[in-house]
Formats: sequence, C-alpha cells, structure tokens
Amino acid sequence: MEARVTSQSQPFRLMARMEEAKVLHGQEVRADLPNVRVTALAGSGEGQALFCTIGPIRVREVLHRGDNQPLPTDVTVQGLAVPMAGTYDIFNARVSSNGDIALVVDDKTGLVPAVKENGFDGSYAFS
Repeated sequence: MEARVTSQSQPFRLMARMEEAKVLHGQEVRADLPNVRVTALAGSGEGQALFCTIGPIRVREVLHRGDNQPLPTDVTVQGLAVPMAGTYDIFNARVSSNGDIALVVDDKTGLVPAVKENGFDGSYAFS
C-alpha cells in the first residue's frame, strides 16, 4: 500500500519535529523518523501517512545546507509503500524543505514496524 499525505496527516507535527532537530528551510538531509503511522484509505489500495505520533527526528547527514527562512507547511511523501497498516520507523529517509517538505523513501531507506514498550503496536496480525 502506497501512503500519501491527506488532510488528516497532521503535517504540522512533522514540521515541529524538524524544527526540534534544527532542520532548516532549503536544507536536504538523511534522517530517521520514528513512529510514522500508515492507515488504509477506505475503498482504495492507498494509505495515508499520519505524523501525529512521530518521535524525535535524528539527522544522519546533511546533503545540502539551508537558510534561516521558515519551513514550508505543505508536506509530500514519495515511495512510502508498506505491506499493511501500522506504525513504522523510517531509517535514512531523504527529507528536503524547499517549496514543500518532501519525505522520500528510496533505495537507501530502511522501513521497519515500530516496536513499543510492550511489543509491536497492536495493529499487526501475526499467525
């Protein structure tokens, strides 16, 4: 299921976590984004990315420097495909913040189900 940003995605939460991590406008980084939730959209094979529970972002590498302008408020997601709805930790994603905040999952990105204190988040069906 390919995830996209919708009106329920709460992109302001991603923006706030980027500000905490000191990601600047115009900057492009490789970063880890914990606890990104993906839910299925009814009646389609698509999903929506939800940033309401996103944890602190860890910047791994700065690819391009930025400036001191405000971060964009619109968010796009590319390449975020998951096998089922749930909460995921995204490792080494490419995040840029020029025009829109773009979260790109590419061949250098790892994606694993998020683990909470008591195990998986409960949205997984294991048999």
